[in-house]
Amino acid sequence: MSGIKHGAGIIHAVNILALVLFLTACTTYTKVSSEEVKSFRQNVERDFPAIQKTEIRYSTPRVEVAYTVKTEPDEKEIYRLFTQTTAFMTSPSFQSEIIDTQYREKYPSWGDPELAMTVTLRGKDISVYQFTCKPEKSESDPNNVIYDHWYILTPDDPAGKPYPVSGTEDEK
Repeated sequence: MSGIKHGAGIIHAVNILALVLFLTACTTYTKVSSEEVKSFRQNVERDFPAIQKTEIRYSTPRVEVAYTVKTEPDEKEIYRLFTQTTAFMTSPSFQSEIIDTQYREKYPSWGDPELAMTVTLRGKDISVYQFTCKPEKSESDPNNVIYDHWYILTPDDPAGKPYPVSGTEDEK
């Protein structure tokens, strides 16, 4: 009898896993458009000619800048792109215009979103680089959210590791 219960438990676990995979594969994003976003997109595509497409979008529980590139950037280019993108995403105007006005209006019960930057090689379905940052409450002002601790995930390291936010490009 315990074998039957064990088998039913495995089937139940497989069904839950299949549902989770289905739901995450079917994530729909809302694209963000504004003059500030348009200006950022033009600047970043000018600064990084390998970028074929830039999308700034959101869905629960994340706001993301997604890049599709023609060729895989080297580590210095990735660091420069990361620095430029995170400066934009953590700026007061982005937080006000995108996070507060658009994301929170559409998803008022989801709270503060995580921020993400993905770099996908054209023609591939898997991100070459994915950076994520979960929101944290400021100790000095509990109403203020900060995005300080970024993590990088790559196909070689899907578990991820901390990625430095400050410092110079020479460190990379």
